[in-house]
Amino acid sequence: MKKIFYLFFAALLFSIYSCADSEKDSSGNEQSSGTTDFNKRYGVKSAIVEYTITGSQSGTKTLYFDSWGMRQAEYTNSVLQVGNFSKNINLVNIVKADSNYIIDLERRTGTRTKNPVKKLIAELQNQKSFGEFGEQILLKAGAMKVGQEEFLDKDCDIYEIQSTGTKMWIWKWIPLKTITKLGGVEINSVAKKIEVNVNVPEEKFTPPDDVTITEVDLDDIENQLRQQTK
Repeated sequence: MKKIFYLFFAALLFSIYSCADSEKDSSGNEQSSGTTDFNKRYGVKSAIVEYTITGSQSGTKTLYFDSWGMRQAEYTNSVLQVGNFSKNINLVNIVKADSNYIIDLERRTGTRTKNPVKKLIAELQNQKSFGEFGEQILLKAGAMKVGQEEFLDKDCDIYEIQSTGTKMWIWKWIPLKTITKLGGVEINSVAKKIEVNVNVPEEKFTPPDDVTITEVDLDDIENQLRQQTK
């Protein structure tokens, strides 16, 4: 079951890290702008994206963000089923200010870590700029652009991360479709509806009052997962 948890956690981490916007020249090719705007995770100011999850994990997910993605909340309600193993997943992942919250809404418990996006900004802004923030994040994750395709009437760039068996259809640096295959497990997250430049209720970015929050070092979690999957 270790590979299953690694697969789910890898998908969760990517939803945190995926960011920025892209520029294209008149021929449709991506070009370097010479500067990087670290205040924009996505190419639209706000959005609500509803996904259907199928495969080894089935259910729904909704992504909410405003402030160009600097505040984000992702709500997942699904069941992970592999052979005789089954686990209910009712999670919310909130990223805002200096914090990242991952909360189990069934157990009413959660963790608080440092905002991983801010850590990435600190790492990347001292490097020589070579284009958009989203491009830098994808390259850092080991992604390669492999094509383009229209999805939900949006022109998407397709990226692959071979190490995690992940293929993504990305529009304005928002993942609209993600297929992840690892160790015989397949999880598909496909957007069925997207609303852009909308008002997102403040409550979506606020952890519930009755949840017990524990401080956790995200770097330690990643190191433990790497050790467990060797």
